[in-house]
Amino acid sequence: MYDCIEAIKQKRIKKIEKETFLVSEKHILKARNGDEYVGLKLKDRSGIIDAKIWNNLLHLKDRFEAGDFVKITGESNFYNDNWQVIIKDIEKIDEKDVDKKAFLPSTSKNLDQLQNELFGLIDSIKHPGLKKLLEEIFTDEVFFERFIHAPAAKSMHHAYVGGLLEHTVSVGKIALSLTKEYKDIDRDMLISCALLHDIGKVYELDPMTFNYTTEGKLIGHIIIGYTIVQNKLEKLNVSEDTKINLLHCILAHHGEYEYGSPKKPKTKEAILINLIDMLDSRMEPVLNAKIDENTGWSDMIRIIGKSIYAPKKQKELL
Repeated sequence: MYDCIEAIKQKRIKKIEKETFLVSEKHILKARNGDEYVGLKLKDRSGIIDAKIWNNLLHLKDRFEAGDFVKITGESNFYNDNWQVIIKDIEKIDEKDVDKKAFLPSTSKNLDQLQNELFGLIDSIKHPGLKKLLEEIFTDEVFFERFIHAPAAKSMHHAYVGGLLEHTVSVGKIALSLTKEYKDIDRDMLISCALLHDIGKVYELDPMTFNYTTEGKLIGHIIIGYTIVQNKLEKLNVSEDTKINLLHCILAHHGEYEYGSPKKPKTKEAILINLIDMLDSRMEPVLNAKIDENTGWSDMIRIIGKSIYAPKKQKELL
């Protein structure tokens, strides 16, 4: 159920008969000849795919909007090295008729275990001010409910329910392990920043479509997260140096201006968080890439800009 997109990309489905999708994007576009068409992005738990409505626009284009669940009849088509859906009929359906938990892609990891690991990392913090900060943020019930179900990105990495929690815990665990290797690192500062660096994504991304919210588009998760932490720090007994260093780590975790970073990392902890974040965000899609059983090659992995070769391991002949 709800895995039609994967089946299309694996060339198992040509004709699509009343399959359920979420419309994550809808655009009225013009073809080269000047004719209008509707360009869509469709989503189910197995992925995202482009779709187009070329014919019968007057009848079909106003039946639905972005964010709606729809049933579609049409055909799959391979064009410009990508699979797409050519829609012949589309109808909006009531979201109450969709099992949302089954529809959206979710982390394969155990949510309870991830939460335990998160709070284990918080409990390991010795600095009283930083520990209090983390506790106040992650024990806020409304925030935490959104946090544990949020994706970490729209599509690049950890783009599934629970993805933000999974990515945060992974960055935290890597940070902890590296403090044992690099002795001249402020352990509590590094782990605190690891757990806080992406909290703004709770408000940057829509939890259903994974599209950017208005707040996400206009402000972005780095400044949203910075503001959350700054407001909490003002009420805590934390030294000015600790405040500045932590806020710098959050502002600089994307590393470069061209990647949306307001500041470049200029402390040891900020440099290391940037590298850890980069490592985890790139390895997740690499490790979870779909590999063609015949060729051993994956599709293009957008975040690294290349395909990878990973043939199935074969037992050596005796």
